[in-house]
Amino acid sequence: MKTIKLLFLSFSVFAILSFKAYAQVANDNCSSAIELSSIINYCSNNAEYSNINAQNEPGLPPPASWPATGKDIWYKFTATKLDISITISGASSGLGTLQSPLIAMHIVSDWKVFTDVSGSVIKENDVTTYYKGGLTIGQQYYIRISAENNNTGTFKMCINNYNPILKAGQDCSTTSYLCTKESFTQTGITGAGLNNRESVGTCLNAIATMGSIEANTAWYKWSAANNGTLAFTISPTQNDDIDWVLYDLGLIDDCSLIDAAHAIRCAAGSGIDCPVKYKNTGLNFNSTDLTESLGCSPAQDGFVKYIDMQQGHFYALLINNFSNGNNGFNVSFEGTGEFSGPQATIETTVKDACTSQQEFIFSNSSTNFSKLKWTFGEGASIPTANTNGPFTITYATTGKKTIVLEAIGSNGCSVVTSTTVEVGIKPSPPTITVNKPNFCILDTIKLTSQVIPGASYRWEGPDNFISDSSTVIIPIKAFKSAGIYSLAVTQNGCRSDRISVTIPTILKNPISAFRTDPKLPAKLSYPVTITFLNESEDATSYLWDFGDGETSQLMNPVHEYKTRGNYTVLLTAFKSNVCSDLVSKGEFVIRDGSSLFIPNTFTPNGDNINDEFVVTLTNLSEYHIEIYNKWGNLVFKSSDIFDNWKGNFNDTALPIGTYFYKLHSKNINTTTFDKSGYITLLR
Repeated sequence: MKTIKLLFLSFSVFAILSFKAYAQVANDNCSSAIELSSIINYCSNNAEYSNINAQNEPGLPPPASWPATGKDIWYKFTATKLDISITISGASSGLGTLQSPLIAMHIVSDWKVFTDVSGSVIKENDVTTYYKGGLTIGQQYYIRISAENNNTGTFKMCINNYNPILKAGQDCSTTSYLCTKESFTQTGITGAGLNNRESVGTCLNAIATMGSIEANTAWYKWSAANNGTLAFTISPTQNDDIDWVLYDLGLIDDCSLIDAAHAIRCAAGSGIDCPVKYKNTGLNFNSTDLTESLGCSPAQDGFVKYIDMQQGHFYALLINNFSNGNNGFNVSFEGTGEFSGPQATIETTVKDACTSQQEFIFSNSSTNFSKLKWTFGEGASIPTANTNGPFTITYATTGKKTIVLEAIGSNGCSVVTSTTVEVGIKPSPPTITVNKPNFCILDTIKLTSQVIPGASYRWEGPDNFISDSSTVIIPIKAFKSAGIYSLAVTQNGCRSDRISVTIPTILKNPISAFRTDPKLPAKLSYPVTITFLNESEDATSYLWDFGDGETSQLMNPVHEYKTRGNYTVLLTAFKSNVCSDLVSKGEFVIRDGSSLFIPNTFTPNGDNINDEFVVTLTNLSEYHIEIYNKWGNLVFKSSDIFDNWKGNFNDTALPIGTYFYKLHSKNINTTTFDKSGYITLLR
């Protein structure tokens, strides 16, 4: 029979596993295992988790203890205690729908090597409990959950990482002593010991069968370290009937005082068989009764009133699993009272940190102990020890090392503590590369450092800039992005010297602008010579694209168009060959020879034929047209020869009729051309 003390595992990240819609689960392969972030008392809600729609991981064989690979899901945790207990409750428990759940545990190396961690498994109906002792503190373990016959469904999970207590006895004389109020789990409860009538005269009397009162028992004792309250909860791992008696032995640790007169609390109700069902039992701060007897009294809920412990008194707790053997239970405590026992404390000093001569000095500061057990971690020059120390330890390898100290009291109870150190060598300064030598507003700075396995990064820069990535991207929104950016890397707890790079003053972006003579847009006849007048700001060089395949880098070029076509002019203004701005303005329409055509009719009816009043004049340097209705009201005017009248006024279609136009223009030779006449609008 094994006795296990545990801390239930709690983890807020499990909230994302409520698969009420039953989409494909996120953690159905090892590489996406959900990390359990904290290790302290945890049980989920009923039916909170699911393997519905989980996909088998290709090529991964089943654990040795499984009949076949099923629809498995994965979790991972880092051991902080020595033992673990995992319970999955499915269909028959009423806590989910999963049938015949399976549990396994692995150590995974490089996502290629899966090492089974062999543990003991208890199955009853659709409730499975997995137990494993002797974990390596600081080791990461993977939990794999599935079910036989590819079953899928919902389930409740309780998972607990804990330190084992001294093996519980079946009689008071072989009791297990508790040092602390840490929660624990007891497994393998079979038989009532040599004396199965120690609880005679208590509420357990009513369940005596053929002279036997106790069925499957475990005994625990502790001494009160102070005056304070105490409550506890006993939760069976299976659907079992748990009964118990609590004794106050006073100031003497003497099993001859185990009698009805010293029994201060007792509960023997059978909640699993009653109309109003309950499984848990114990002391709480809400109850007022001191005992609960066999039966289904509606006033009974499995809990009786808490106790006020007295400092120095010895207390004994008998727990009896009346329903079955070999099943276990969890016990958790609360209240202001504490238990007497050793306190385990490690003191750590580091010499010559992050050098090849580094040493770690570990000393014992524990109290109230009779024996010690040290384990100094992987690669330690001294693997284990059992004295106070101090111990000067060097390590053959770098990385995190977990040091474990167990302090054992005179009555055999023990407490375990651990500490973690990082063994490393100061890294060489990293290298930094910059994507450009100079930058402009709205540019992007990209700083890159080599990727160092297992390292963390710390960038610092202007305007309170910080980053923890190996490569950082900084959009430039202001001139204050210029300055010194520095980087240090940390590997195995050792930090490199900082290296820096200077981003020079951020350049102001130029503004590209120009005008032409004749001005754009224009209708011209070739050959024609255009003068380009540069009006850009904050620029140091220029590139003109005249649209006909010709370019120029002059500030104010003159260009001759020699063939017909439509030409768009582009000007790019540069600042120090780093920053640039591009602008285009209108279009030159070059035709064969000079031309003049003013229609007398147009039909703006939306058929894309003669829908606009288009004036054709070439080689103009100046143009202005006005159009009036028959009452002399102005309905359209423009100084852009490409701005054609569409037969509207204020976005409203004008009626059919005759309209009067006045045209004033001047050609590139400064010759004035004025004309007026009538235009008929038809629809």
